[in-house]
Amino acid sequence: MSGVDRTDDRVGGRYRLLEVIGSGGMGRVWRAEDDLLLRTVAVKEITVPSTAPLATEAMREARAAARLDHPGVVKIFDVVWRQGRCWIVMEYVESRSLQRVIREDGPLPYREVARIGLAVLAALRTAHAAGVLHRDVKPDNVLLAAEGRVVLTDFGLATIGGPDGGPDPRLGSPSFIAPERLEAADAGVPSDLWSFGAMLYAAAEGRPPFARGDSASSLRALLTDPPDTPERSGPLTALILDLLAKDPAARPSPADVESRLRTALAHRPGRRRIHLRTVLGHRPGRRRTHLHTVLGHRPARRRTRLHTALGHRPGRRRTRLLLAALALLGLAATTILVSHRTRSEPGHGPGDMSTAAMISSAPVAPRNPCGDSGTATTGETTGNLPAGWIRFRDPTGFALALPPGWRRSPDDTDSGDDSGVCFADPSGRQALTVRASSMDAGNPAGYWRRREAATKLPGYHRISLDADWEYTWDPDPVTTRHERRVLLPAPGNRSYLLRWRVAEADWSATLPVQNRMLDHFAAAF
Repeated sequence: MSGVDRTDDRVGGRYRLLEVIGSGGMGRVWRAEDDLLLRTVAVKEITVPSTAPLATEAMREARAAARLDHPGVVKIFDVVWRQGRCWIVMEYVESRSLQRVIREDGPLPYREVARIGLAVLAALRTAHAAGVLHRDVKPDNVLLAAEGRVVLTDFGLATIGGPDGGPDPRLGSPSFIAPERLEAADAGVPSDLWSFGAMLYAAAEGRPPFARGDSASSLRALLTDPPDTPERSGPLTALILDLLAKDPAARPSPADVESRLRTALAHRPGRRRIHLRTVLGHRPGRRRTHLHTVLGHRPARRRTRLHTALGHRPGRRRTRLLLAALALLGLAATTILVSHRTRSEPGHGPGDMSTAAMISSAPVAPRNPCGDSGTATTGETTGNLPAGWIRFRDPTGFALALPPGWRRSPDDTDSGDDSGVCFADPSGRQALTVRASSMDAGNPAGYWRRREAATKLPGYHRISLDADWEYTWDPDPVTTRHERRVLLPAPGNRSYLLRWRVAEADWSATLPVQNRMLDHFAAAF
């Protein structure tokens, strides 16, 4: 091939081509070795006939990507131009494209779609701030690296403000092109956002929003029809439909898109809560229900297990469990009068009891989930932190943001990981454990699956398992705990294991605190 030193198959006498790892209408991409710097690179070979538009195309892509300094944009290292042929030398990312993931694994969970979306959006916003429009955002151009990195690539259709930044007559992929571009209207940031919305749709649903079997029908539907109703997008549905609005002015701003993606990432499906009146008397379908009804009848299993735990127990055992249940609900039982029937009587089954209770509102003293009272934390209050929060630097080598009053303790839980530290809020109702580990963070889902397979937690119920592992379990018959685990990469081939422990009833209220702590922990690296 022209431009390649045929004596050793090196492009520009430096880049040794090893294998083709991708191809498209304009060229193919090689995995190659940079023999000067001794590193693996990707080399994009432009294979269409040598023409003036080709030169413009290649230089546009190189210049567009080279001006962007962002981890979500593939880096451009070099351009080799020989005898009318062009090679673009760029960063090699060990990855699969989002399109390949969809094809091989099927639609992604909405939280993973939101995570990918946030990374792609950050790359797009960096490009837009530099005057670069991508114009070909689609699953094929999003790379998902094994360690969790998300990279936007292929700026071949990009337009750049400034010299040599003229328009390109090619439109891009029919399934992911904004309607206004088909009508030759001025296209700006909203056009990239439309394509971004179509990419989110495809990731969540497994197909583009206007798939009709052939390009002509798909383009006609794109111009005239609403998108097919999403079925798997969950809390992303409204955002995706807003991004796919025909009118560019009706689409949300990038800042609004980011906010809504973060909300979707923190979303949890609605979960049924148990209230005191449910335990003490009221149950749908019955005009009047006494406490012995709650204790003597076992309904179908529900997510909240309080009355299941209390059903069909010997009298003394049930009384102790009732006291524990009331304490769990934040109340102290001061007087319990029990009349236990030792033999069957009309209207009473074996072991039934009638219970009258007088309950005070005295709160139960919280127990520190870290195991001891802990030590106070101090740190900087500067930076983008809410009022009262501090930036705490732990002596074991990490930093994180802490809300007011949180205390630090050695972690006393036996989780099978390396040693760590525990942080608890003043109420003792939520805790975060941080453990330094030598575990490879490149495949968190695989690691969590292995951990789950070895799990023997009573009442274990998985909620999600992808980049994070979230579940509930029952440490005792009247308690349900909600936990979330995150594996974060750290410098020096290390990682950090983060584990939140929260009472099930408090989970939703603690999510904003969790996510802010996670954001600031990641920013510490």
